[in-house]
Amino acid sequence: MLSIIIVSYNTEAILRKALEKVYQQKHYDDFEILVVDNASSDGSCEMVEREFPQVRLFRNPSNDGFAAGNNIAIREARGEYLLLLNSDAYIFPDTLKESVDFMDANPRTGIMGVQLVCEDGSPQPSAREFPTPWKKFKVMTGFEARHPSYETYYDYYQATVGDRPQAKSVEWVPGAYFLLRRRMVDEIGLLDENFFMYFEEVDYCLRAIKAGWNVIFNPQITVIHLGGQSSLKTSANVSRSGRQIVDIRVNSEYDYYRKHYGLLTMLRAAFFEISWKTLIWLKNSLVNDSLSSLKIAESKMAIELVSLKVGRELALR
Repeated sequence: MLSIIIVSYNTEAILRKALEKVYQQKHYDDFEILVVDNASSDGSCEMVEREFPQVRLFRNPSNDGFAAGNNIAIREARGEYLLLLNSDAYIFPDTLKESVDFMDANPRTGIMGVQLVCEDGSPQPSAREFPTPWKKFKVMTGFEARHPSYETYYDYYQATVGDRPQAKSVEWVPGAYFLLRRRMVDEIGLLDENFFMYFEEVDYCLRAIKAGWNVIFNPQITVIHLGGQSSLKTSANVSRSGRQIVDIRVNSEYDYYRKHYGLLTMLRAAFFEISWKTLIWLKNSLVNDSLSSLKIAESKMAIELVSLKVGRELALR
């Protein structure tokens, strides 16, 4: 059996479509759906109860984040495989069968991701290397985009339809379509709930690889991913202003560095980010237009939030 787990926060319309897509599957019906609602206020729960009574609905009284929401359902799921599916991810009629067939044929695959695409079919980044301070620096400065191997790397991981490479071991895959083997979950444990949002899948893939499991990117399977829908909704934790989103990103990213690589590596990453944002701030201070003002404001915010995170971590020593 396949257990499909969807964590939802104020995404009624797209959640409905995601559920409809699951029930349109061909040639595979051995699945259950568990929806965890993170205290939505838009009628999501009522919609699920009214239109999809066969779904196992869990009403979480508070928005405790992506990892915590998934863990609620993982504990209750009955399947041999667990699919963590975003509410803004739409599967195709053969997606589940192809996914389960692949997992059955590759018993050392602990986690499988797929080729994510936009609604127009254009590819999204669907597999990555583990983040490090040096890689962070290359991405921020644009060096990564100009590196000779960058285009080849991304041509592979964002292969276009009709020219898809075979499945391959990678370091981590995004959580929009995150297929887990129950035996692996039993071995390495649940998602780390210290990550409210962002980096929980990076952390989990690293834990899986350390335990000897394979993380596989399978571009033979395609899933539509809208992206960022829950993070657009307003709440006490996440708002449209963007500051809360950046704050969550900073905390998750630097918690990841601290957890897996230690305080010194975390400080290196902070140094790179603060230095680069300071340069952007100074450069745009020489120009008087709206775009430069926006870049200055974004840089100041990032510097402030990274500095606050570093200060809290140093205070815990």
